[in-house]
Amino acid sequence: MALLKDYSEKYNELVTFLPNKSEPIHRWYSFVEGYSSKLVEQIIDEQINLPNVCLDMFGGVGTTALACQSRNIECISIETSPFFYEVAKTKLEAESFSYEEIEYLISTIKGSLLLKKGLVQHPKLDSKTFFESKDKAKWVFHRTASNGIFDIIEVIDSLCINGSMKYKGLLRISLASILQEISNVFKNGKCLSYKKNWREKKYTRKQVHDLFINHLTDIVLPDLKKSHLKKCINTENIILGDSRKAISEINKKIDLVITSPPYLNSRDYTDVYRLELWMLGYINTFNKERKQRSQSLVSHVQIPILDVPFPSIKELKDVIKFLESDKAILWNKEIPKMIKGYFNDIEGILKELKKKLNPNAKVYINVSNSAYSNYVIEVDIIISKIAELLGYSCEEIRIARLIRTSNQQKKHIDTSKMRESIIVLKNT
Repeated sequence: MALLKDYSEKYNELVTFLPNKSEPIHRWYSFVEGYSSKLVEQIIDEQINLPNVCLDMFGGVGTTALACQSRNIECISIETSPFFYEVAKTKLEAESFSYEEIEYLISTIKGSLLLKKGLVQHPKLDSKTFFESKDKAKWVFHRTASNGIFDIIEVIDSLCINGSMKYKGLLRISLASILQEISNVFKNGKCLSYKKNWREKKYTRKQVHDLFINHLTDIVLPDLKKSHLKKCINTENIILGDSRKAISEINKKIDLVITSPPYLNSRDYTDVYRLELWMLGYINTFNKERKQRSQSLVSHVQIPILDVPFPSIKELKDVIKFLESDKAILWNKEIPKMIKGYFNDIEGILKELKKKLNPNAKVYINVSNSAYSNYVIEVDIIISKIAELLGYSCEEIRIARLIRTSNQQKKHIDTSKMRESIIVLKNT
């Protein structure tokens, strides 16, 4: 079995997005589930030879790709969410943005928003809970806030038609960055929950406009003026697609992989990021939402799950045997299928990936262990053993930090196994 090594002193904060919140460009949109650019830089620095091509199969908002760009390393990044894809692509294009043009654009937007005082046409959405209505008990946005949002969208669309298409993604990111603040909900782990006293806390139309302008003025502009941007070399390699299929289409040999798949914690990113996906127009029907869910790694129970074969690993067999027994108390009966599907997907990805790797290429996978019915699933160890069966060498499993579980579960499980780790594989 791969050796577990304690890297917590070095990695504890780096496996979070927290350091990125003060990093130029990275901070344009805060991605709770992401890791830091400093983690990517440290992994690159430990390579004997500087890689020519890096791969991130779960690209998120482009942290790996942007960190590689700062080192002039080509990075292929695959992402299934159209919103994350737009954020990543926009960040990587920052080198081509003009400080003066954006400054002028902000001034133009201010003037246009001052004129927005009339009725606002809201889009027709299958989900009826987004907008305030007398016949609903709850809604995500008060009328004044939603009016402010669609004022901004109308101005963005109008400016882009008239020649500012280059900056559309940048403007949409700034809008996305304020959506949670002006809404009645917050990202509560695996879902969106209503804020306390949400009925009383209302943002005026002008306050929404001002928050949007402030993000552009206080965060975006300073980054473009002060940051040392590198030549834009990665945008063509930002792929919108399902990594389970897209890896097979890569036509380059990979020297280094740095990635973090969705954790086995039942978190549905399509649900957590509903504000961004629906308000920015990526999704407007439940059918499109279901399709989006189906394009991601099996890691939640929000869609029907097939009962698929799973890798022949003792630890995984023990997990499934227990969770399918009468002893297990599960909040959803589909969880055993989800776990089988998750590791079936991981096995398929690692198998396809191996065909694309150069000899001795390194693979770094950031994962988290999980617990269901007080049974700890050591995801890091199971993935390392799957990789070894496929012909990889697992050099070590680096313990980045221990993770919290519920107080109820703490009494019944070995909390030392509840860890976030980085699996280090080598192509042999």
